[in-house]
Amino acid sequence: MTSVVTASARGDAQSAGKDLAEQLVSKLGGETPALVFVFASTQQPLDALLPPIIERFAGATVLSASTAGEFTEETVSKGAAVAVAIAGDYEIRAGMADGLAANAEAAIAEAFGNVPESLDGYAYRTGVMLLDPLSGNGEEATLLAASMMATESSIRLVGGAAGDDLAMKATHVGMGSRVASDAIIVAAIFSKKPLGIGVCHGHEALNDERMTVTKSDGATVFELDGRPAWEVWKERTREVAAAVGINVDAIPADELGGFLLRYQAGLASGSELKLRAPLSLGEDGSLSFASGIPQGSVIRLTKSTPQRQVHSAVKAAERACEQLESEPAGAVVFDCICRNLILAEKFDDAVSRISKALGGTPLAGFETYGEIALDVGDMTGFHNSTTVVLAFPS
Repeated sequence: MTSVVTASARGDAQSAGKDLAEQLVSKLGGETPALVFVFASTQQPLDALLPPIIERFAGATVLSASTAGEFTEETVSKGAAVAVAIAGDYEIRAGMADGLAANAEAAIAEAFGNVPESLDGYAYRTGVMLLDPLSGNGEEATLLAASMMATESSIRLVGGAAGDDLAMKATHVGMGSRVASDAIIVAAIFSKKPLGIGVCHGHEALNDERMTVTKSDGATVFELDGRPAWEVWKERTREVAAAVGINVDAIPADELGGFLLRYQAGLASGSELKLRAPLSLGEDGSLSFASGIPQGSVIRLTKSTPQRQVHSAVKAAERACEQLESEPAGAVVFDCICRNLILAEKFDDAVSRISKALGGTPLAGFETYGEIALDVGDMTGFHNSTTVVLAFPS
């Protein structure tokens, strides 16, 4: 049997860490977790938050990330910390490496050093990845990890890109007591039953207008249709932004990150659009993304509505449940910060609907700067503006 329990806490980091640990211990009722996730606002620095949790769960793998928002099935927060503990017949192997921006391949290879391809007695392996998206190598890292995890029967990978409360300055991930920026964590959950992965986004093209990336370097787009990227972005979003009270020519500095995440780029991916979120604006009018956008790419701007966002979140949960052989025991959710910007006060309802779709079981997650979901036959692994659900069987 699997037990999934969650906790949330506020206050200074050390006190919040103790509170999270005590709540988890109480809810576990004597069970020992194999895996603990901790997701926390930058107001709860991970290096100060984690020690009480690591000490209390010395036998568990503790993985963590800074966030742009946190939630459980009971609480939706900003400036807080949440945790989820998974107990049951699981074995976890994990690795961490920094230097993701300079050499993604070397970082992935180092992180995979402690992750075996298989484990006797466990038929299923599900990869989990947490990374710093400001390195600009989100998609490259995801595809490299997928290639290293590939077996004849499956490639299963899920996870999220850390946040920093929309400051877009520095995000952190952690494994045990080690916390770093420009870093990546790769873990494998070995289980005797399959886990469920569901992914869905609620965006659609803003219109039929297409733009060609005429100058880019890695994750930075300098020009669209031969003009500065930011000038084109403002021009194409001016009317729709004005309808919701945003003047694209006078966006306050502290609201720019939210605006960039509201209207994203859509790349063709089969019959759907794969979303790419701009994370920051350069002084030269360039836009930097969480993953590379090659020169010559054709993109369309996208939009969404609260109704579509709620529907897509529920759909992701339903898809995860469909992959389980038994009722869900709980879930970890990686949900893009852009969805919170669109949903506003309705974000609480979306989280409630996810929980309901999972049968009312416990869940915890965070608002990310990118989401990871990849299964056999699907090589589109790094997403933006998407809900990704990792469900555990009872």
